[in-house]
Amino acid sequence: MLRGMRTSTWAAAPVAALGLLLAVSPGPASAATGVSEPAPSCVEMYESWRYTDAANNCPDTLSVSVLYQDGAMSRCATLPPGARATIGEGYLGQHGHADRLVLCGTP
Repeated sequence: MLRGMRTSTWAAAPVAALGLLLAVSPGPASAATGVSEPAPSCVEMYESWRYTDAANNCPDTLSVSVLYQDGAMSRCATLPPGARATIGEGYLGQHGHADRLVLCGTP
């Protein structure tokens, strides 16, 4: 009987380890929690298979993130005027194609 208990403990260990890894692994994007205001048209989005970039052609500093077609959102990135930065994954990533850029946080 003790042998059977030891086997079930060993069988449960990989499942517990996987659960722990999933609980502490941060994802590149999180689910959108509400409706976000679209970024102004002076902020341009460039999407490739690997990355999504944003370029701020506005006269003001803006904070933007990518809203993906599946509803997930990338991290919030603050871009000063004239800046371009990679702010999300590309269309081959976990969330697929980007839908649009949205405003987030405060600059």
